[in-house]
Parts: sequence; C-alpha cells; structure tokens
Amino acid sequence: MPGADILAIESGDPFPPAQVLDLAVSVAIGRELATSEEELLALIREWFLRPASRSELSASLARLQGKGWIRRSSGEGLDFCLTEAGVEAATTLSGGMIRMIDRGRGHFKTAFLLQMLDLEKGKCP
Repeated sequence: MPGADILAIESGDPFPPAQVLDLAVSVAIGRELATSEEELLALIREWFLRPASRSELSASLARLQGKGWIRRSSGEGLDFCLTEAGVEAATTLSGGMIRMIDRGRGHFKTAFLLQMLDLEKGKCP
C-alpha cells in the first residue's frame, strides 16, 4: 500500500477479541470523555446514532474488566482507567477500523489518526 502508514502487529500476538461497544467504551475511558454512566450512554448514542442500554453497558464494562483492559481507579461510579493491555487492544482495533474504511488506499494516515485518539490520558498509573 504505497503511502499508507502501517502499524506493526507481532504475528504471534493474539487478535484482540471485542465487541464494537467494548471498543467504544475503551476509547471513552482512555480519553476520559465520561464521568458517569449517563454521560457514557449519551456519548455512545451520539457516536452510533442509536442508544445502548444500561445492561449492555454493564456487560461491556464486565467484559473489559475480565480481559484486563480496564480497572477501577477509585471504586466509585464510572471511575475506570485503561491498562496497558487496554491501550494496546483499543489502538490495534481502531487502527484496523481506519485501514478497513480506507480500503488500503492510503488516503487516511492511520498513525496520525491514532495519535488523535490520545488514549494515554485515561491510562492507569
């Protein structure tokens, strides 16, 4: 793909399994875009033009914790941070989606767009 920015993924690394909602929740946590379930549900509705239910959000948070992609920061409310594994998974999946939309043409600069995600903001200390 001439002109495309390609992020190297080690061939031995497992493909990060996730649902679309899991990726959205990971990105919102990594960018510190929501401080409550209500804010996160509103953000998801804005991004996807359809709502997610509280039970779908709870299931996503449980999956992300189970995978070790997020953990609680303080134990109160929607106070989560992204682990190193969560940052890697969200970056890998987001990069793949960007390249999928670009269809290999190299019009979208994947590395630049991933930098705009700024997932380090909500990364666990």
